[in-house]
Amino acid sequence: MSQSLTEFEFASGAQRGSRLMLFANRLVLHGGDAMETVPLAQLASVRVAFERDSRKLNWAIVLLAAALVLALVSGPLQNGAAALVAGVKEQAGRESLDAVLISSFSALGALARLLAPVAAALTVLAAVLLAFFWFGMTTLALSFAVTEREFSVRGRNQLLFQFAEAVAEQLAAPAAGRGP
Repeated sequence: MSQSLTEFEFASGAQRGSRLMLFANRLVLHGGDAMETVPLAQLASVRVAFERDSRKLNWAIVLLAAALVLALVSGPLQNGAAALVAGVKEQAGRESLDAVLISSFSALGALARLLAPVAAALTVLAAVLLAFFWFGMTTLALSFAVTEREFSVRGRNQLLFQFAEAVAEQLAAPAAGRGP
C-alpha cells in the first residue's frame, strides 16, 4: 500500500476520531467502524471555510432579551402579588372567596420569585450560544458531480486549511501524474 501524502484527524465535530488521508489518486476517510475511498477523478472541487452560524447569535440575542424582560418583571410582580395578598388579608373575613384570592395571589408571587432564576438560566444559555457562535466551525467541502460532502471541526483550524490545499494541489495536478 502506498504512503499517504498528508492526513487530517478530526478532534471535534461529528467525525471526531475519524481521519482523512490523501493519496496521489484517492482520498480515504477512516472512521471508527468504516472506511470510504473516493477516487480523485470523481472529485470536482474542494472548498474550506471558517464560518460562524448566525442562527446561534440570533438565538443568543433572543434569549438575552427574554432574560432581561423576566428579570425586570420579576421584582414588580413579586411586590404587586404581596401587596394584593396583604390587601385581601386586611379586608378578609371568613369567606371562601378571600381564601381563593389569597392563595391565587400567593401562587402568583411564587411564580414571580421563579422568574429571576429562569432569567439567570436563560443568560447562561445565551452565553453558551454566543461562545459557540464566536468559536465558529471550519468546514471542508468536497464537491462531486451531483453531491457534496462536508466535514466540520470547531474553531478556526489551520491544519484543515492545509489539508484542503494539498487536496486542491492533487486535483490541479495533470491526470497523467495520478497513477493507481
